[in-house]
Amino acid sequence: MTQVDFYVLKNTPLARVEHFVCQLAEKAFKKGHKIHIHTADNLQTERMDTLMWTYSDLSFLPHAKANETQASETPIHISHDPDKASISDVLINLKSEVPVFYEQFERVAEIVSGDQQQQKAARQRYRHYQQRGCTVNSHDVNR
Repeated sequence: MTQVDFYVLKNTPLARVEHFVCQLAEKAFKKGHKIHIHTADNLQTERMDTLMWTYSDLSFLPHAKANETQASETPIHISHDPDKASISDVLINLKSEVPVFYEQFERVAEIVSGDQQQQKAARQRYRHYQQRGCTVNSHDVNR
């Protein structure tokens, strides 16, 4: 059964939320996981791709956009297209909907900003996962 962790970043601008995604991906990568980052749209895919190269001078995150030829060889994939979801064990979801393919992952990280619409959508996703028998946890990142 899939484990779902909600990471709540209240009063956090989008740029900081995306930076947190890089930190989370790095942590999972260092533990040997393959990660798929499911973005909201093409613009966010491009931002995350750029940010993965620049977010820290002290680390390297081997990644590729899912439509790139070397994507199958990298441990971190980024895409907004559900048909391009890579076979990985960790899914980081940046969309406001539950990804239709989430069950193929052992772990799902749901990122929730302080935006009221995002929080409302996150509550719906939380209920969805609970109703399907997933183990669901919530983490207040701002503490």
